[in-house]
Amino acid sequence: MNMIYLLSIRISGQFTPFKVGGGEGVALFSYGSPGIRYITEPLLKKLAKQETLPRITALNLSLGKDGGKKFKYIENLEKCSKLEVLNLSHNRIEKIEKLDKLLKLLDLNLSFNKISKIEGIEHLHSLQKLNLAGNEIEHLPAWLGKKLRSLRILNLRKNKISSLHEVAKLKPLKDLTSLFLADNPVVNLPHYRLYAIFHLRSLEDLEGQPVTNCDREEALERFNLEEIERLEQNLEQMTQEIERLQSKESGLLEQVRRQEEQNKSLKQKQEEQKQSHKDLETELETKNELLKQKTVELTRACQKQYELEQELAFYKIDAKFEPLGYYPVEDVEFDNVPGESPYIGKARYKRNTFAMEGYLPSKAQKMQVGSLEKEERQEAQQLKQNLLQSLDEQLEEKERKIKEGIDSFPCPTLNS
Repeated sequence: MNMIYLLSIRISGQFTPFKVGGGEGVALFSYGSPGIRYITEPLLKKLAKQETLPRITALNLSLGKDGGKKFKYIENLEKCSKLEVLNLSHNRIEKIEKLDKLLKLLDLNLSFNKISKIEGIEHLHSLQKLNLAGNEIEHLPAWLGKKLRSLRILNLRKNKISSLHEVAKLKPLKDLTSLFLADNPVVNLPHYRLYAIFHLRSLEDLEGQPVTNCDREEALERFNLEEIERLEQNLEQMTQEIERLQSKESGLLEQVRRQEEQNKSLKQKQEEQKQSHKDLETELETKNELLKQKTVELTRACQKQYELEQELAFYKIDAKFEPLGYYPVEDVEFDNVPGESPYIGKARYKRNTFAMEGYLPSKAQKMQVGSLEKEERQEAQQLKQNLLQSLDEQLEEKERKIKEGIDSFPCPTLNS
């Protein structure tokens, strides 16, 4: 009976459907780069005979030892969330990838591929059996013994592991019962078997040979002292490292302390500067007020001085006319006589009504001569002298006051 199947193939990174005819049975084709097959969802369903990927629990994608097209990439397995057994042996896989969703995986076989680094399986905490035989692995990751705590069987035959230190990395695997390291350079080292038995205390068979109590005792006798010495060396190194870190910590703490003190000092200075600034502002306001008051007082003093100088000038002007013996008749009217000086009459005294500034009548004035007694003339002369003396004293007093005012408040003076 002929059957036609619709398969999905990959061309240049894309899936393209096409039809192929076949005889009775299933014809499996996959097209792509020469010699490479690709894992597709239809292929997974076909091999598992299951239409729903999440229900698949086991997959065998091993293509055997014969030539032909092989898988190079691990892909399209994310939906197989219940997968427990996965066989990808005898392919061309170079990198372990896209397996982090298979959290229920118990058995993983990647033997006889081209893998050079163990990676991408850190999250497979349920993994119990791991087969990486026939690859190109030289080193074991440090996380292997810490992450895969459920691992019981580990097959690393036919790889490139050459150091006993790599074997010691498996020491945290407390459930590891079987280990295969045959055909690795490390197995040719002296005491390899005893070293592995000493470090991996849970081993029950090594390279397929049972581990006996005699083997354990011999390993303990051989490596116990060396282990103690190694631990002592490690302890000494750790002690030195701790001392170095403590010294570094002390230096850092001292630096932090100095920095805190410096910050505290700077903060205190900042507060002092703020207070000083506030005080200066207050002082400036006070001085501004005082300056305003002094300015007002100075202005008043200058005004007073100006008035005193002006009054003194008036006194001097009036004093020039006091000694004159001639007093014009009050009722006489003159034509074309210049008016009074604008300054005369501003002084604070009674003006002489007979004094004229810079003017004498053009006509001769009549003199009236009368006879006076001798005593009356002396009395009049004495009265005149007393009046002049009184005026001189008043002038001296005014000049003294003006001089005191000038000394107290320097100001431009008015020339008399």
